[in-house]
Formats: sequence, structure tokens, C-alpha cells
Amino acid sequence: MFVTGDRRRPRRFRSAPAVLFETLESRCLLSAASNGVLHDDLRILKNSTSAADIQGFTPGEIKNAYDLSEITFDNGTVKGDGSGQTIAIVDAYNAPYITSDLGVFDAQFGLSAPPSLRIVNETGGSKLPPTDAGWAGEISLDVEWSHAIAPGANILLVEANSASYNDLLAGVNYARHTAGVSVVSMSWGGSEFFSFNGSEFTGETQYDPDFTTPSGHAGVTFVASAGDSGDTDPGAVQWPAISPNVVSVGGTSLYTSADGTYSTEYSWIGTNGGFSEIEPTPSYQTVVDRTPTRSSPDVAYLADPNTGVAVFDSLNDGGYVGWQVVGGTSVGAPSWSALIAIADQGRASTGLGTLDGASQTLPMLYGLYSAPGTSGYSTYTSYFNDIIDPTDFYDAATAGYDLLTGLGTPKGLDVVDALAGITPGTQPTMPTIPTTPTLPASTIEATVVSNLPSSAVGATGGSMTLRLFNTASAAFDGPLSVALYTTSDGSITPADTPFETIGLKKIFVAANTSTTVVVHFAYPTNVPNGSYTLAAAVTATGTGTAATDAVAPDSVTLAAPVVDLSDKALRSTIVVDPGHRRSLSLRITNTGNYIASGVLSLNLYSSTDTTLDASDPLLTALTKKISLQPGRSMILTLRFLAPASLAAGSYKLIAAASSSVRPPDVDSGDKVVVINTEA
Repeated sequence: MFVTGDRRRPRRFRSAPAVLFETLESRCLLSAASNGVLHDDLRILKNSTSAADIQGFTPGEIKNAYDLSEITFDNGTVKGDGSGQTIAIVDAYNAPYITSDLGVFDAQFGLSAPPSLRIVNETGGSKLPPTDAGWAGEISLDVEWSHAIAPGANILLVEANSASYNDLLAGVNYARHTAGVSVVSMSWGGSEFFSFNGSEFTGETQYDPDFTTPSGHAGVTFVASAGDSGDTDPGAVQWPAISPNVVSVGGTSLYTSADGTYSTEYSWIGTNGGFSEIEPTPSYQTVVDRTPTRSSPDVAYLADPNTGVAVFDSLNDGGYVGWQVVGGTSVGAPSWSALIAIADQGRASTGLGTLDGASQTLPMLYGLYSAPGTSGYSTYTSYFNDIIDPTDFYDAATAGYDLLTGLGTPKGLDVVDALAGITPGTQPTMPTIPTTPTLPASTIEATVVSNLPSSAVGATGGSMTLRLFNTASAAFDGPLSVALYTTSDGSITPADTPFETIGLKKIFVAANTSTTVVVHFAYPTNVPNGSYTLAAAVTATGTGTAATDAVAPDSVTLAAPVVDLSDKALRSTIVVDPGHRRSLSLRITNTGNYIASGVLSLNLYSSTDTTLDASDPLLTALTKKISLQPGRSMILTLRFLAPASLAAGSYKLIAAASSSVRPPDVDSGDKVVVINTEA
């Protein structure tokens, strides 16, 4: 990125305006919530298909600016990267290419793949919802930047069936009940549930329990974006960010010095802020707010798309595809979630439980605050960048807490230490949320009885046959959940994350008898190539018993899915007549191990040499949808008109092939075949 002096200048892009994928819906009564639609908080400013033209802040630049690069625990021996934690990201619809897009993002910025990337629907199943290009961009941002800030954390992506309140909250409920999840990120929202007819309906508060840690689960913090409508009028705050159980993240414009260090920030004109019409002031907020209702945001983060972050999204959304500069308060929700995951890692290293958002995270953040003019103000500003706008700004961010940027943006190292309990005497002592209790053994025993293949390719379908034996004196008649794992040592540990979970709605097993069930799955794509043992954890849903583990008897060698298209002309020389039509046939072969499904483009040029350059005329072009199995070939014929001006002699025809398939072709650039031509 271009820097000058002590400020990072916003890039000057072409005249396309910033795009907000969905507009803020009108306020509605809660009775209509089942049909209400929430929107994401993502803004795209710039698109580039070339990695050489990536713009926007990189992960290294953001971590440098917010002091997130040097976080360590255990006296500097353990890197603070979120290891051992799981960040749950709840969004709407499906992003079909998120795994490969994250791979492109990681390769560009030198990041390792997350320990686990698990993708499920809103109830934890493997049947994913339909694709929506706008929400896929939101998912790319959330997954890539939560991973960028906390690269050691597991990621659970929950894709709701739609952007309705009911579906997104179903995803939140699944996420918060999932073992190992310590943070839930929500980069979406809408207006509060009230009317303007003088009779306010305050049922919104009945949804606050959806953003709390379930009984018996380790602590969970919920983080949401404050909104992008740029409104600070009364009643303009966004739900669920305004819930007292949720950490609300507002937005800033970030500028860095020439050496990449933090320079200054201002409030972003698009961020939401204000007071709730419904939620009373929580006790933790009384240090900054004496009004009768909850205010938002709590904290802030970079959001201005003019100083945005780099995101890779290969799903075309109205011309936006590839590398993009992205902003919105959507940037802050996954980034703050990652920061909290790192703090939870630090707490685990000292034997503390993960943070509960309502009773620990939020009170601890506000416990770091002291108002301007007090003796503790300098201590508060050692944890937060206090955002203060120039005085001529309308609704400017002021010294101390304000309704545009909350407490401010993080000074990462110190905020993490405070939340992790490493810095003594600066935050209130909060009760530790109990760890998950030991459950009694299940009466359902499971054994893998099928012979799995010796090798498999990620994303291809597989099946496993399980024998279920009921050791109880009464019949079992109910649902089962089967979580599938890859393991290198033949056992499932609490730190492992399943690559797929299958729900079996109704299984009957008579007392002291057995039955067999077949579960179908797709082999994982997010593990390194190698030999693994497949294992299944079978849970008798609703019985309050532990899962019973079943391990396959033989190992399977897993390979990542690879598409590699090659092209070859069927004839090395052809004769053409000037001004007449001829044809050229090419053999396209998939030399990879996975089906090539997508679009193949062929361009045929005339040239006087074997090098393709801009002066060579295009004779014809062909675009074709393909579905080519590994090891299979297809013949494509290009029909062209030989230029009438050709003089007798030898020429070259250059056929250049490129593809847009999933997974991406390992050699996705032009594949050139040169054919001798005699005129």
C-alpha cells in the first residue's frame, strides 16, 4: 500500500461507489420477526483479480498497527494465536468456495491453514443452504480475518438457511451449544423490535438469553457488528449488537505511519451508535452511561472501506470477484472475536475458564475505563486507542467513551493480558464459568464394521457402517448424532474438531440387541495429505450421556482434491487457405484426482512466432461448461476463418486455454499450444 508522511492515505479508486449488500430493513414489531430479514455489515470498495494488485491492509499490517504481533504466554514460550480455542462464525447462506478461498488468502500472506475449518448448516448438519453471492463475501471476510488474527484457533462456520431472524438465531444456538466454542462472531443485524405508534413492544429482551453461555458449557463471548447505516439518532442502534449480552463493535478510519505503526484513527462516518429504545442500562456500563438504556458500541475497530482490509472471494457478485478492499463494521466482529479467543488461550494456560461475555468479558472491558481528567485515564488509554475526532466533525467522537467508537480500538497486547487475567489489579474479579461436567457413559456402544478404502480424495463422498449395540435393559428409540473425525493416533481427544456431523432422526435398538446404520459423508479437505484413521463419536441425543467412540480398523490415505487440466492439439501441422474456414481440435485432459467442474475458455490466435503477445490477432474463442472426471479427456474443436491477407508460407496458431473450475486448476494460467500452419 502507498504510504506517505505519518498517515496512510485512502486509495483513490475508480468512480464505483461503496456497495452495501443489503439495505437496513424498516423497524418492525417482534411479532413479524419470524419473517424479518437481517443484513450483513460488509462494504466493498475495490476489486482486483490479480494478486499483484492487492490493496487494503494485510494481516501483518493490522497486527502491527493494533499491537497484536507479539502476544505470548507462559513467560514468552507460547505464542498467543488462539490455539485450543474454537471461533464460531454465524452467517447466512452458503459460500461454496470458502475453503479454497481461505487457502488462497493464507498462501498470499504466509499463514498456515487453521487446525480445523468445519462448515455446517444452522442445526449442525452437513446439508448446506443455497448460495448467495453477497453473503459469500461476508463469509470470506469473517473466516479469513478471524483466522488472520488468531491463526491457531479452530473455526466453526455455521451457515444459516436464510437471513431471517429465526434461521440466524438457530445458527447462534447451535454454535453456543457446540463443545469447544468460546467465541461466537455475528457480522449482521437489523433494527430493534419496536414501533412508532406510541405503544412500544419490548419483547426483544426475550431473545437476550440466546446470547448467553449454556448451562454446563465453558464460557462463551458473543460479538456483533454495530451497523453500517451511519446513524446515531435515538433508536438507530442495531440488534443483536445492542443486547446487553453482546460485545458491540463500532467502526473507525485507521491511518498508519510510514513504518507501519499506529498513527491515528477517526470515527468512520458509516458506523452506528446510540441508545436502545428497549434494553435497560447493564450494570457494567454505568461507569460511562447514566441514562436508563443500554448504549452501543462497546469497542471499535477499523471499518472504513477507504482504509479497508484485503479479502479474497472467488464467487462473482456483480463484478466483484477475486481480491477486494473490504470495510464495514463486519471487519471488527471477527477480529475482536479472534482477540478474545487469544485471551481465552491465555486463561487456559493458567487454569482459568474461557470468558463468559455478559458476566466477564463486558464487565472486564468496562473495568479498564476511567474518564478523561481522572487519575486513571492514562491507565485506560494504555489498553485502548481513545478515538477523538477533530472538533469540526458532526457528531464527533470525543475523549473517553462515546457513541461512535465506544471505549476505542484495542492495544492488543495489553487488552489480551487484561482479559486473560495476566495484568493484576486492573479488572474486577469475575466468577469462573465451570468446565463441561463429566457425563455418564452411554448405553449405546458403537463399532465400525465397514471396510473403508485405502485411499480417498478430499470432498469426494464416502460411507461408514456402524454397528450399534444397546447394553440397557430397555429399548432405545430416539435420535443419534454421529460426529466424524480424522485422527493420527486412533483416538478422539477434547481438542479434536469433527469434519462432519450427521444427525440420525430416529433409531430403534431393542434391549441387549444391535442394529447397523450407514452414514454418508464427504472426506475432509482441510487436513494435510497423509494417512489417517477415521473415527466416529456417537451421541444418544437427549439422554445426557457421553459420546461413545468407534474407530475404523484400517487407516486411509487422504489427498487434497486436485484439478490439473492439460491440452494438446490432435495435429501438429495444418494447411489453411486464406479467406477460408478451417478447424482445429484439442484434447483436454484432467490429470488431477478430482472432477473438474466449471468453465473452460479457449482462445485461438495467429502469430508469426511461438510467443503470444498483444499484437497477435484473435481468430476465434470458445467458452464451454465442463464436468471432467479425473483421468478423462474431451475433444474441443475450434472453427476459425483464416485471414484473407495471408501470403503463402509458414505461420503459427496459438491456442491458449484457461479455466474457472472448482477446486481451482493447479496451473490456472494460460496453457499454450503452438501449431504449425502452412498457407
